[in-house]
Amino acid sequence: MRLTLRERHIGRPIHTSGFTLIEILIALLVLSIGLLGLAAVQVQSLQNSYASYERSMATMQARDLVERLWAGICDLYNEDGEIVTGAEGEIDDEGTILYSWKKDHVGIGLFADQEKPDLDLNTETAVWTLTIDWVGRQERDEQIRHLFRLPPPPNYNAVCLSEGG
Repeated sequence: MRLTLRERHIGRPIHTSGFTLIEILIALLVLSIGLLGLAAVQVQSLQNSYASYERSMATMQARDLVERLWAGICDLYNEDGEIVTGAEGEIDDEGTILYSWKKDHVGIGLFADQEKPDLDLNTETAVWTLTIDWVGRQERDEQIRHLFRLPPPPNYNAVCLSEGG
């Protein structure tokens, strides 16, 4: 009597090669979860990169103001070592260094919604504090605070008036 192929393998396993459909589906599920995680990391990386860009731009604006103030130190202080203000008695009135800086920077680009930066002076230590606020791309309030020392020229007449001030 001749046995069929099925009857010959009863009791012992049949060795097959390849993957079953269930194994392939599980592998695709695991791969999909991994790719979703990778995409989330990429999105977070892009958000952090843009936030870093915003902070760098604010820092560059702050440094620009410090450089302008140093370059115009003779226009910033008078011979008595007092801060020179504009026609209305404010440090950011038309014709002052801060006014021209604001005209160049505030209300454009990243800082379009910013009304004005806050600039304070501690007269005892000659330490200035510049605070720049903006709303970041993720609708969060962001702020950079830059402190710098800008004392009046020690000998105003010799430094500022000899060169035509």
